[in-house]
Amino acid sequence: SLEENAKSLTRDLIKQDKSFDDFSRGQLKLLHDLSGSSFINHYDQQQTSTTLSTNISQLINNWKITAQHISEQTSLLNEITTKTIIDSSKRLTLALANVTNAIKKREQSLNDYIKIQNKLDKINEKLGTSSSTTTTSLGSTTTNLATNNKLEQIQRQLNDAKQQYELKNQILNNELPILHEQRAAFVYPCLEAFIEAQAHYCDQLEIAYRNLIGQMDVISDSTTTLDEINAKLTTIKSLSIVASE
Repeated sequence: SLEENAKSLTRDLIKQDKSFDDFSRGQLKLLHDLSGSSFINHYDQQQTSTTLSTNISQLINNWKITAQHISEQTSLLNEITTKTIIDSSKRLTLALANVTNAIKKREQSLNDYIKIQNKLDKINEKLGTSSSTTTTSLGSTTTNLATNNKLEQIQRQLNDAKQQYELKNQILNNELPILHEQRAAFVYPCLEAFIEAQAHYCDQLEIAYRNLIGQMDVISDSTTTLDEINAKLTTIKSLSIVASE
């Protein structure tokens, strides 16, 4: 049902927000751990000469600034997601739940009407059976009067039940098509705002990381970088204390 779809969408978006938060918080924690690493501090102290324009501490500091900016953008994205999709989806779910209740009330009204109608039919059936016996006693007259009063009371109940059902049925018949049309009109701008927020977030991430790379003295070539890493690792492995026995 549409109500279940809205609930499922809300759950999925909450999971996505949590994933973005985990990524952002995880990056900040990594940088915090690196900043306090004795290996990094020792390397900086021993780095008396280097061809790099920035040392490792400066690199980590620049990375931390980038990560903090990304964290801010993540919070902004999650805030927009909550306002445009999650909260809107919850309101739509509540509205649809009210529609479901209205349909159930209409069904209950119809059942009430049918129940009263069946009750009236049974009484009329009994009256038809007893009409074949003619009597003029006072007791019979009193019984007939009570029966007629009961019939009038049940008929009034039947008329009231019919009016209640017809009213509920008319409202639903008039408004359900409007709900069907407005549903898409409600959802579309929510999705549009959500997609725009996602695009802005990804754009901000790209800008942030490009700026970070621009502050690094590296060549933007993954193959060259990997070759350099492997060459340094080979040098380390060539040491006798590292070589396997």
